[in-house]
Amino acid sequence: MSQANVTFAPRQRIGNYELLVELGSGGTATVGLAVYRGAAGFERLVVVKRVHRKLARDREFAAMLLDEARLASSVRHPNVVPVIDVVRTEDEIVLVMEYVESVPLSELTRAVRASIGRLPVAVVSRILVDVLDGLHEAHEATDLRRQPLGIVHRDMSPENVIVGVDGTSRVIDFGIAQARSRLAQTRAGVVKGKAAYMAPEQVDGQPMDRRCDVFSSGAVLWEALTGARLFDGKDDFDAMRLVMSAPIPPPSTLSPECSPEVDSLVALALARPLPERFQTARAFARALEHAIPPAPARLVGELVTTVCGAELELRHAKLLAILGDEFARLGLTRPPSRAPAPAPASASAPAPAPAPASAPASAPAPAPAPAPASAPAPAPALASASAPARSLLPTIVGVTLLSILLGAAAALVWLSR
Repeated sequence: MSQANVTFAPRQRIGNYELLVELGSGGTATVGLAVYRGAAGFERLVVVKRVHRKLARDREFAAMLLDEARLASSVRHPNVVPVIDVVRTEDEIVLVMEYVESVPLSELTRAVRASIGRLPVAVVSRILVDVLDGLHEAHEATDLRRQPLGIVHRDMSPENVIVGVDGTSRVIDFGIAQARSRLAQTRAGVVKGKAAYMAPEQVDGQPMDRRCDVFSSGAVLWEALTGARLFDGKDDFDAMRLVMSAPIPPPSTLSPECSPEVDSLVALALARPLPERFQTARAFARALEHAIPPAPARLVGELVTTVCGAELELRHAKLLAILGDEFARLGLTRPPSRAPAPAPASASAPAPAPAPASAPASAPAPAPAPAPASAPAPAPALASASAPARSLLPTIVGVTLLSILLGAAAALVWLSR
């Protein structure tokens, strides 16, 4: 790796953060896990994004990354991963984000393709509804004076969606987000984003608003439902050409589980004329919920743990080798071994994955299956009460009956007057 890029040397410290394991490296930064060490023995596992040094030294790019931190920190929502700290040294910028036990949607899709073929449509709905809710919150974000920030992600893609073992999906990386209050303006004529997920107005260099993210999310939804690429060009320029003019086949032509209603909402999300597109991510999310009832988060989490168990095990093995006795103290547990994923029971709801032997510490215990809608909620059983409470029941009943008898006697005396 060139000197312009950064590497993760285990136990290297940057500020209060001790680097542990590299997760991946892209064109702008290297991402990995670190542990925060604070006062009084406080420790916390975090994700750090180390910007490549040649970019960190670029004043315009550095301003853009600091703007990213400011924007992302203003969004507080369960479906958005916030930036919680920024470390800046003489030649480096490090963004710190919350750690979520998860895998990117792109990786989950590949793992599912190798096992059961396609993601169950109800799981796709759950993931995209989470994403759209997070995007809507970002689009609606305001500053301390309640002035709109005008945030647009501009880089929605399967790589920027993470699906947690808790079954919740989150949007990450507002690295090239646009806002009216940007400290660093994009150079004129520079197009940013992944070509195959750009909106037509983004390709064309036109002004962008939240509907840009709606289009990109529509492309992510189309691919998750069909298991295929939508704008699969030979290169970026070819992909952008397809975005502008290629026919968009209804998802049902590749995935029989998709209904005409699903085809219609995908067409609205991917409408090239802006007035014909969903005007907000929230409207898109509500239409998707209606067309495909989302799977419970529990089932999504079980699917992630089942089909991506090997990757999670490898990550934990690296952490265990570095942390040793600290591993358990940080609340980390080894994920279960990978098991074959079951085929979904129906088009609208996936079959539950086998219960893991030991869930990761960050994942909540699976909730019991809900009772059928037509069945009344069962009354609490007396046996479930504690022993002291059961011992008081005869006394309570006796006092209640005595009060009733005394009241009746008083009423008879009053009437006889």
